[in-house]
Amino acid sequence: MSMSQILPQSETLPHRRMEAWKWTDVRAALAKKVPDCKAQLAPLAVPAGAVVLEFIDGELHGNPDLPDGASISREGNTNYDKALPMARLASASTHDHYCLNIGRSLNTSLCLRFVGRGAASLEILLKAGHFATVIEDHRTEDNFSNTALAYDVGEAASLTRLVHQNGGAAAVQVVTALIKMQEKAKLNQFAIAFGARLSRLETHISYAGEEAKSCLNGAYLLDEERHCDQTFHVTHGVEHCITRQLVRGVVKDHARGVFQGKFYVGRAGQHTDAEMAHDALLLNTGASVFAKPELEIYADDVACAHGNTAGALDENALFYMRQRGLDEAQAKTLLLRAFLGTAFDELDDEALHTMMLMPITDWLEAAL
Repeated sequence: MSMSQILPQSETLPHRRMEAWKWTDVRAALAKKVPDCKAQLAPLAVPAGAVVLEFIDGELHGNPDLPDGASISREGNTNYDKALPMARLASASTHDHYCLNIGRSLNTSLCLRFVGRGAASLEILLKAGHFATVIEDHRTEDNFSNTALAYDVGEAASLTRLVHQNGGAAAVQVVTALIKMQEKAKLNQFAIAFGARLSRLETHISYAGEEAKSCLNGAYLLDEERHCDQTFHVTHGVEHCITRQLVRGVVKDHARGVFQGKFYVGRAGQHTDAEMAHDALLLNTGASVFAKPELEIYADDVACAHGNTAGALDENALFYMRQRGLDEAQAKTLLLRAFLGTAFDELDDEALHTMMLMPITDWLEAAL
């Protein structure tokens, strides 16, 4: 089946005249003909004991042996706001709307592995007072994939969400996640992305209860002509919620990175505490990064900050490393790994920390 046979109607697709998509034109990317570039992408190496749920072309395959307290059904969310055009498209394009219900704390990680083409729709419900770790592995080799995820983190529940994205040079890949945070809920999200011909990881956080907290960290590493867009929208609509965000990127060749982050604080969002930071390193003159950090605040008793930097490797630091016996590639690898690794410092599980850093090390060793 060719890509043209699985594409939705063009008028439903985001394009560059839409402000939120001006650097990630899905319509143009899908209309452009590209040579066949069959990729072989390795799956994320998850820790031993993790339970894997594999979705191929949007359909759950096999009969995974879920841990006690977890179940999956075909009764997932089908309603997405008009502000989420790709999630709405995914929901409309698939008959399989899954719901993963987590009713007790899980000591075993759950890995959601999305491969292939087409649309996928999944709702994840974490019940009040419990904790879980959910790993998402998104791989699209040479087609178009569009995944919609809806998380509901219950009162005083704790979710660790780990996201790995990798697409082939001919792939167009969009993942949209809508996460609702109930009172005193906690989210630790860590994402790593390697781009595709065009890719977008979009995360929307909505605080529905007071004293909830989110950590939204991640990294992207892009080479050749890959494109990766990481977009975040956090709505502080209630009091006493905390958001911390650190995203770091490394871009080389003619690749393009996009970061869009917005903290919206409504009038009811008093005592919000939110910080956003995005830092990127461009390794040559052909690489590019577009960044748009935003604060929109209507409350008068908040502590909010945002920052953005882009530049090159520190030549003095590189010289220092070279003087101690490292060749140029080794020195760059060490510096860049430290730069990117900071985004994962708060991931305190050793096995999961290693899982997220290993692809970074592999990419740096191959690219430098």
